[in-house]
Amino acid sequence: MLIFTNNLSEHRNVFIIFLFLFCSCQGEEENKLLEIVKVKEIEIKPEVLTLPNPPYVHLIESDSGQYLFYLNPNSKSLQFMNMEDGKVANEIVLEYDGPNSMSRRSGIAGLEDDKVWTTFRPHAIAYFNYKAEIQFKKDIPSGEVDITYVGSSFQKGLHQYGDKVFGMQPLFMNHHGMNKEDIQKHSLVYSYDMVSDQTKWYDVYYAKDYWDSGKKLSDFSWVRREDKLYISPWYDHEIQVFDMEQEKVINKVAVKSDHINSFYYVNEIPGTHEEGLMGYLKNDLYGIILYDKYRDCFYRFFYPGYTDDEEYPIDKLWMLRNSRPFTGVMVLDKDLNVIGEHVFDKFQVHASSNVFVGEEGLYLSLNNKNSPDYDEDHLRYMVVRFDVGD
Repeated sequence: MLIFTNNLSEHRNVFIIFLFLFCSCQGEEENKLLEIVKVKEIEIKPEVLTLPNPPYVHLIESDSGQYLFYLNPNSKSLQFMNMEDGKVANEIVLEYDGPNSMSRRSGIAGLEDDKVWTTFRPHAIAYFNYKAEIQFKKDIPSGEVDITYVGSSFQKGLHQYGDKVFGMQPLFMNHHGMNKEDIQKHSLVYSYDMVSDQTKWYDVYYAKDYWDSGKKLSDFSWVRREDKLYISPWYDHEIQVFDMEQEKVINKVAVKSDHINSFYYVNEIPGTHEEGLMGYLKNDLYGIILYDKYRDCFYRFFYPGYTDDEEYPIDKLWMLRNSRPFTGVMVLDKDLNVIGEHVFDKFQVHASSNVFVGEEGLYLSLNNKNSPDYDEDHLRYMVVRFDVGD
């Protein structure tokens, strides 16, 4: 029996969920028991007003306490907030003019020691110090396909290994103007060597059958475990394992959720924004993948499609798109074997961002924008762990 929890106090609620995992390939796997342990709920009132689901959230745990690192769009700064009292312990005020301008920033790509990795439009990587002074910046030249954009987040971050910095390009540059064969020209991974000043694009692509049933969209998130990057597509079941030492894909694993059966195919440009949003919403997709170093497992989020009889205005459709009605999570072992999965209640959590792992467990935002409990004044989290029975 694999156990991912420690002893908890009698005041903590334990929810046992029976999951029936089916395999669509040869035969069926045994039903598995997955226990979800609700460790606690957290409610934090920030001293400085920010969004209920701030972007680029990262948990820092140290001897002095727990801190959330995030971008506060209201103050145009990166803040380190004490989770105990909501006070800002440190702040990086971003500049938008002069040599350290962040006006063309396309994302925050990671936090490392005393520097913050970032990306710039159209396609540059960089890092700056805690005084918001840019210390390094480098344009990334195109590979076989001309790239027009490089973005980032903590789930799409830059990863330094030795002298090389590895980055991703998950998007097709010309979705409607390309054909199936062109997929094998769109490299997903590049590196920049900080010593030789060379950029390299790798033979890492979406699967050859990616468009066999139609033109699926393109995107993925990735996460690092030791010297390997785990590439988790949003519109495909297969996870690829890229070894930074060997600089190649060393494994491909089909990691399918029971609830992901219908991807969004965009063979033609939608007639209206509403039509495009409805197509996105009614179909299934995967999302963020996280690595839990404390329990040596992965969490792959997924979002089952959603439809009802209501006719929503476009602003409501955007809310449903960004805070999906239903959210699920798969728990995978270190070899990407499926341990179990769980679908949360309608509007229970927001997991398209603002999710992270700490020593106590998996932190899930309770601020789904469509929930009646949505709270603009507080950051709200549920912390969970998982037990796995025989």
